[in-house]
Amino acid sequence: MNTFLLVVAVVVLAAGSTLGSTQYSSSYTGNTCRDNIPAILKKNGLTQLLDLVTKAGLADTLSDPGPFTVFAPTDEAFASLDPKTLKIISEDVNLLKDILAYHVVDFEISPTFLSTIEQVYQLPTLQGSAPVRINVYREKGAINFDPVKTVTVNGALVLKSLTACNGFVYVIDKVLNPKDLMPENDELEIFRRYGLTTMKRIFDAAGFTPVNIFYRPETIFAPTDAAFAALPPGLLDELLADKKRLYTFVKTLILSGSQYSRGLECGPVLTTSGFTVEVKVTPGGFTFGGANVIIPDITNVQGVIHITDAVVLPDTEYPAVNKKYSY
Repeated sequence: MNTFLLVVAVVVLAAGSTLGSTQYSSSYTGNTCRDNIPAILKKNGLTQLLDLVTKAGLADTLSDPGPFTVFAPTDEAFASLDPKTLKIISEDVNLLKDILAYHVVDFEISPTFLSTIEQVYQLPTLQGSAPVRINVYREKGAINFDPVKTVTVNGALVLKSLTACNGFVYVIDKVLNPKDLMPENDELEIFRRYGLTTMKRIFDAAGFTPVNIFYRPETIFAPTDAAFAALPPGLLDELLADKKRLYTFVKTLILSGSQYSRGLECGPVLTTSGFTVEVKVTPGGFTFGGANVIIPDITNVQGVIHITDAVVLPDTEYPAVNKKYSY
């Protein structure tokens, strides 16, 4: 997995020139490109994105030969933003351009190429400061290159792909935020932002530091402070006093790789401690070891964090007590 991430990074960056030479559709002749990306956005009802692209002065750029890959939020995705936030973004042309440029890759990623990706890779964007993270999920237990089940971009679900004469458009169900994959947006920053003070305390006591993003992407199921407060009296202090047990406990909350909710399936998952934990996925959400995930899919530079309402303990470390403590 670690080697794969490095190899893919090289392959994808090198592929920029190769993919850029892909033949255009028959609608591209000379400098005329009728079915360009803005035209495809209009034809497919992505009106909010098209309006904002035009306002930001990017419509001409996306009408050029390119090629480009655009991750296009639906109108519903824009509507789900806080109205005040959307107003601030749309009224600040520089901010608007920065966010929209984060949805554009300046080379072509075709669905065929995407389907050959083993699991995950990151791509540079026109925004320049932060990449986007693409996850390709297959059926549980499927071998590499089996049919793709789900594709996400920073956790946003890819709903469909559209072909333009100057690239590809992937329709997604969420507006992307370039801050998600900025270097400063690490796991400790997420703990701070969401008030996970006990997780921060545990990480400090265990001597954990944010993982190297090129070698060890990880997914953390992080209990709230209220969940830790529901533990039997003295249990948290016992953990904090025994670094070996604390380390095992923390590693039981972590999965290798960037595991967004869209890619999870029912069944046991292997944690980095070596213990397995049961995941259950329903239309209403999902659980980890019986703990409800109350805030899923928080993207950070090291991977993903899911916030849970309960503390899950490793079986062999605590065989005589209930393994889940919720508030």
